[in-house]
Amino acid sequence: MTMDAPSMEACVGCGAVLPRVEGPIHRYMTSSPACWAAFTALGSAQHLPTNASWEALLVDAYAVQHPGTPSNQAINSVAVHLMVLYGVLVRGYAPDQAQRLRQRPGQQTKGHKHERFHWLTPPSFASVLTVADVQNAGDAQVRAQVAEAWVRDVWSVWAQLHEGQVASWFAAYMAFE
Repeated sequence: MTMDAPSMEACVGCGAVLPRVEGPIHRYMTSSPACWAAFTALGSAQHLPTNASWEALLVDAYAVQHPGTPSNQAINSVAVHLMVLYGVLVRGYAPDQAQRLRQRPGQQTKGHKHERFHWLTPPSFASVLTVADVQNAGDAQVRAQVAEAWVRDVWSVWAQLHEGQVASWFAAYMAFE
């Protein structure tokens, strides 16, 4: 899709080219209103089949593909969402454990929560699947397959730069007894 039509815009977070819309965006994830709307629409029943196990990881893929700018909230968000992806894709946790994994760092009591993690320079998302690819992928079964590919794609580009750091954080804050 090209950007020659004035009604299209690229998301500043992931680069997806979507029809320009007015609307809200997340308070610390950097995105276009159209990209945020596409992501929030994925939660509705007609977008993915109810048995799509990867649905639990869509928030993680979206969050790390829209990391925002260095701030305590953005740093913690990206760290936790990357650790969830690492836990499922590398350590073998089931996708339905994503919520449990997301809650794990908050259960740790050592140190102030804003001292645990640091900013990770985001990778390039050029040629990486986006929420727009999921949204435009045909029927619900095909969208579920594209959603899984999106999750894997996003983790892959982050892992190339930061898998060692994410693994270290996972061992310190998420590994279950």
